[in-house]
Amino acid sequence: MTDISSLARNRTDRRSLLKAGGALAATGALTTFTFGIRTAGAQDTVSVTMWGNHPEWAEPMQNLIAAFQDANPGIEIEFSASPGDQYAAKLETAIQGGETSDIFGDQEGGFIVRARAGGDLPMIDLTGKVDVSNLTDAARGQVEVDGVVYGAPLAAYTVGLAINNTVFADAGLTPPTTWDELTSTAQALKDAGVAAPIVLGGKDWVHPYFMYIGLSSTVLRPEGVQAVREGTRALNEPEVVEATQLLLDLMPFYNAGFEATDYTTAKAIFANNQGAMMVAGTADFTGYYQVNPDADLSFVAWPGPVADSTITTTGFELLYGASAFSDPEKQDAAAVFVNWLAGDEAQQIVMDTISLSVSKNITESTDPIRTQTAVAIQGGDVPVWYAVPELNGSVTVTQDNHGGLWTGRITAQEFADLQQAAVNPSGA
Repeated sequence: MTDISSLARNRTDRRSLLKAGGALAATGALTTFTFGIRTAGAQDTVSVTMWGNHPEWAEPMQNLIAAFQDANPGIEIEFSASPGDQYAAKLETAIQGGETSDIFGDQEGGFIVRARAGGDLPMIDLTGKVDVSNLTDAARGQVEVDGVVYGAPLAAYTVGLAINNTVFADAGLTPPTTWDELTSTAQALKDAGVAAPIVLGGKDWVHPYFMYIGLSSTVLRPEGVQAVREGTRALNEPEVVEATQLLLDLMPFYNAGFEATDYTTAKAIFANNQGAMMVAGTADFTGYYQVNPDADLSFVAWPGPVADSTITTTGFELLYGASAFSDPEKQDAAAVFVNWLAGDEAQQIVMDTISLSVSKNITESTDPIRTQTAVAIQGGDVPVWYAVPELNGSVTVTQDNHGGLWTGRITAQEFADLQQAAVNPSGA
């Protein structure tokens, strides 16, 4: 993920999935988490390919791969990356042609959709070959489907509120943790002359969407979001509708002309100390510092309706597994890498140099924003809604209707009714 303005534009749908040939299962008896990759000499080296979707991460990814190869000298990884907006098409073309990378990289939600669609899969079963026991619950839910392990995520990104510490300090305020505090803090900032207590880029759907799912998730909590996915709770329940109503109640505190403000402009307003709070994902902070290298910023979770009910929403970078199209030796090598990727050594490198770790054990980073984010997650965390198939219809509803909220064309209840109608419950 580069920033939240680019999220969810290439989501995984139910697809026609490939011809797998005869390569669906690796051969040979393997001890759990141990693979028969010989390391005696260069002639025994196994070379595998790996694709990424962040060219800007080329250097940290090469460093990550170098650390793996130091620990596994019998495996060489040939890594290449395509721009994020081109990756989905590249992947699907490769699947249809049976020519994916050996270390198979799918988009968030992809393993779930493909596995539950049935039929031949482009990735193989890695149960017993990849240890997912130390992954966070949300990360594990992306790569373990109905008890079958398909891989591990590279990294995570988390969305909550970015705080401009300079603006808050000048106003003598602290970040809010409840809805009442959010409203009263926004009012106090406005009274102190802050132009935009809450910065909202409302020209497209992304900022409103993440505010909506974040605030709604503080009501539902992780177990409630899961219940919505299963069909035992609903997004148009009265207490959940209150989250949408809060979006409307906060309108006096958004930047002037927020309905027509694009992401780039919103980012500049916030980073240049004209705004106090802004919806933000992990990678957005890089953009803020590009605008203002001296910006003093921090990250907090979404305030909740009552005390101790904050929440964050977390999505994932590419999910890595082993390609069904590769020969067994390369599948084994891919599995060794994916198992290493799920471990703490790899995830500390990820946390320090790429994005958020997906390991429960890695909570500190050389990047202070990532450390703050890891702390914020402890209060409660749910998957970004579009990353799970039951809730990914929420994007289209928001795209089509968020403008109607601001103009009064639809009410908070009507918006919630539309969101609930788009839920595709699993009944699991």
